[in-house]
Amino acid sequence: MDHDFPDWRTIVHPVHLRYKDEDEDGPRFYPHIRRSADEEKISAEEEYRIMVAQVKESKGFDIDFTKFRCVFNYEPLDLDDEDMVGGPGGPETTREFIDRMCRESLEIFNETNSTEYEFVKFIKANHHFAAGIMFLVTFQGKLLSDDVSKQFQAKFCLCASLVDFFSCELRPLKKQGNSIPSQLSLN
Repeated sequence: MDHDFPDWRTIVHPVHLRYKDEDEDGPRFYPHIRRSADEEKISAEEEYRIMVAQVKESKGFDIDFTKFRCVFNYEPLDLDDEDMVGGPGGPETTREFIDRMCRESLEIFNETNSTEYEFVKFIKANHHFAAGIMFLVTFQGKLLSDDVSKQFQAKFCLCASLVDFFSCELRPLKKQGNSIPSQLSLN
């Protein structure tokens, strides 16, 4: 039985609108992203169009969440969210988990590509639900012999307590100068 289903681990998952800003039970927003109070509102349909374009262009890694009042399935990772990985009092915080995953992703990259990059710092992360929580993480690494940092993008999924690494690669050069702000930082 041969099925031509796409591999859920490698596809860019479609964008879904979860909540509109004006939903009956009150406004929805990303509490750790601050918007200007006088910012012009755009329609939910226009926000959806912008979100789809950003996800398509960046494969979900570079999304400017300051543009959105609606909530979508792609969300910025809040490193202070204690319920994201393991709950309050769990074995590690979300911040520690992401730091560890960046380092492990880079180790796999080094083994695969016969390189010796070392982890420098976390830049930002987005996530959405698939068969678990799919993380799209951007971080910096550098060669031991070079002081110039390069950006990496890693994709991995957390399902229960199991982590499955799907990719870690250098961020495409044309996108490294992107003006989309990083929403979160480990520093």
